[in-house]
Amino acid sequence: MWSLALVLVVAVAMVAVTFAADFNESSSSFNKAQATTSLWLSAAAYCGKSSYMTHQFKGPTAGFKLTYVISDSSTDTQGFIGYLPSDNSIYVTYRGSSSIRNWISDLDAFKTAYTSFPDCNCQVHKGFYAAEQKVIGGVLTEVKRLRGVYPTAALKVTGHSLGAALAQLTSMDLLKAGLSCSVYNFGQPRVGDQAYAKFATGKVDTWRVTHNKDMVPHVPVTTGMDFYHMCREEFEDVNHALKTCDSSCEDPTCADQYSLAHTNVDDHLVYLGMSVSCDAVSFA
Repeated sequence: MWSLALVLVVAVAMVAVTFAADFNESSSSFNKAQATTSLWLSAAAYCGKSSYMTHQFKGPTAGFKLTYVISDSSTDTQGFIGYLPSDNSIYVTYRGSSSIRNWISDLDAFKTAYTSFPDCNCQVHKGFYAAEQKVIGGVLTEVKRLRGVYPTAALKVTGHSLGAALAQLTSMDLLKAGLSCSVYNFGQPRVGDQAYAKFATGKVDTWRVTHNKDMVPHVPVTTGMDFYHMCREEFEDVNHALKTCDSSCEDPTCADQYSLAHTNVDDHLVYLGMSVSCDAVSFA
C-alpha cells in the first residue's frame, strides 16, 4: 500500500503536469521592457481618477493617450484605458488597494461561482470578482471602440496588488468577448480555486511578477482556503534579478520559497527597483 506521503507527492506531480500542458500554450518570453511600461502605468493608476485625464505620462509611457476612466463608487474601483503610440497598444490599467472600500474587497475572501465561463465549473474570490464585474461593461465598450480607431493595436492589461487581480479577471472577460490580450501583473493575490487556476492558465498570455518576500502573492492561502495561482510567474529576488519560474504555477523556488510568516509589506511596494506609486512616475 502506498504511504500517504507518496500519494501526496504523486498528486502534486499530476497537478503540476496538468498545469504545464496549458502553460506551454503561451509562447512569449518574459519581456522586461514590456514589464517596465506596464509597471509605470500601474503606478500612474495610484494618482487617482480625479487626476487621470490631466496626468503627464513620462518615461516609457510618454505620449500615452488616456481615453476612459474606470470607476465604480461602491467598491472604489479605479483605473483607466488608453492608447500608447510608441508600442501601438491599447492598455487597460487598474489601481491597487488605496481605500477602505478596496480593503473590504480584498478581505472578502469567500469564493463565488465563476459565471464568465460556466464550463470552468470553478470558483473565484467573491470580492475581486464583484469589483471587476461592476466595471467590465464599460471596459468592454471602450476597448471595442478603441479597436475601431486603432485596428492594428495590441491589447494589454495590467495592474498592481488588487489591480492585478482585477486585471487578471478582466483579461478573461476580454477573451470571452473575442478580444485577444496579454497581461503583465505585479504583486497579484490568488484569484480563484485550483479549478480556476488550471482553467485560466494558458488562456491568456500572462506574466505574474512577484518580488522577493512580498506578502500579497501568498494570500488568500492555499491550505484551508483552496486558493491557487495561475501561471506564469516571473520572480524578482532581493537583488532585483529576474527568474522565470516553473510550470507548476506555485514554484517552491520562487515566491513560494517563503512562508507567509516570513513575508513583508515593503517588498510589495517596490517592483523592478521602482516604488509603485504616483510620485514615482510623476516626478521622474
